[in-house]
Amino acid sequence: MTKSTDHGEQTKRNIAAKAKELFELKGYAATTMDEIRQLSGSSKGSIYHHFKNKEVLFLYILELSMLEWIGKWRDMEKPLGTAREKLYRLAEHYAEDFRNPLLRAAEEFSGSESGDHEIRDKLLALTRMHYPIFQQLLEEGMQSGEFRPIPLEDLTFILFGLFGGLSVSYYNYETDRIVGLYRTAIDVLLQGIEKN
Repeated sequence: MTKSTDHGEQTKRNIAAKAKELFELKGYAATTMDEIRQLSGSSKGSIYHHFKNKEVLFLYILELSMLEWIGKWRDMEKPLGTAREKLYRLAEHYAEDFRNPLLRAAEEFSGSESGDHEIRDKLLALTRMHYPIFQQLLEEGMQSGEFRPIPLEDLTFILFGLFGGLSVSYYNYETDRIVGLYRTAIDVLLQGIEKN
């Protein structure tokens, strides 16, 4: 990578970091590109060089956030020995993400998202970034003999749906209660898939 490329990437990340602060504080709709420009200390031209609009900038921030979540998961799973242990810890990690202050802005963004197919497709791809983690964990459990052999794609989709469906608890409960609900959901799921 050349020096100018390094500087460009650093500028892009700085803009995103400052924009993230504003999105977390004010929400998606209330944050303006001019406020992002002011807080980041970047010129309007620099911002629009890296991000063609606020939607693209927000999607970039969401992607960075998701990659950070995946990185944390990879560190968490290393010391865990069994797929069962990993499944519980993954449920907790998923539920603990409801503490992420970017979540409200992301909800607002997805509710206000326009008819732009490119934006919608990118948002959908971001929501599916968990999917390979779920699949890998379930496959590991089947290969180790911890879980009954069930069509992997079906079981992965069931787990994905379970986690996604439980996310509505975010509107009714504190995060600690949500974590408990996710652990209970894994208890119930394991009753159906653990080998006896």
